Amino acid sequence: MSPLLLVAIKALAGGTVVLAFAAIGQVIKPRGLAGIFAAAPSVALASLAVTVLVSGPDPAARQLAGMVAGAAALAVYCLVGLESVKRFGAPKGALTAMTAWFGVAVALWAVVLR
Repeated sequence: MSPLLLVAIKALAGGTVVLAFAAIGQVIKPRGLAGIFAAAPSVALASLAVTVLVSGPDPAARQLAGMVAGAAALAVYCLVGLESVKRFGAPKGALTAMTAWFGVAVALWAVVLR
């Protein structure tokens, strides 16, 4: 299958799932939970579904492992950023959080994804 066609299919599937998740988010109460149904998780699910259909489960499993590693690094970024911005101010705190994110992302790539 052509790479351009694969990207188009993923975009169409991602957009469709985003719309479905947005509709679910509109009816969820309290409103704060609606963010759970934001674009990134729905695009990830659509991308994984298309990958499974086109390439099989093994490439999708590798993509999923990368998504989980990225989510773990992002969680570390948020936790470090929360405290470092309070202590050092926005520019230094953000740089500290990015350093932590980069360290976790590289470590997970080296240990889990490589």
